[in-house]
Amino acid sequence: MRAPIKISIIHAIVGLLTFVVFLQTGWYMKTNEIGNLSDTQRMIYRAGHIYFLFSGLLNLSIGVQLQFAIEPWKKTVQYVGSVLLLISPAIFLYGFYQEANLGHIDRSITRIGVFLSLAGTGLHTLIFLVGLINKAEN
Repeated sequence: MRAPIKISIIHAIVGLLTFVVFLQTGWYMKTNEIGNLSDTQRMIYRAGHIYFLFSGLLNLSIGVQLQFAIEPWKKTVQYVGSVLLLISPAIFLYGFYQEANLGHIDRSITRIGVFLSLAGTGLHTLIFLVGLINKAEN
């Protein structure tokens, strides 16, 4: 069963919008001369920039190939995974603008984004693997 068009399109749109904003964050780093900052602060900006791109690419890849399972419990797990993935770009963007200014290596906001992305991807992968096992048994 193909995913309801709305959630797939939402993933794809979030992925594409994230890429556009990724370009803006690159412009922000260039125009604010982060090259003049300390190594730690520059690394935090660049890492946040890449994390943000990573979350957009995850959403885009889910959006173009998502197929929901027929069983209600599997579909629920996939929806939860989708919500987690859809939230992560906003968390990364907030972390990019807030945490880099602090210059601390401990990035609690970004860590939340990483865990949301990991959990969302893990839930989608789990259901995919369960489907493969079920096909192999039949």
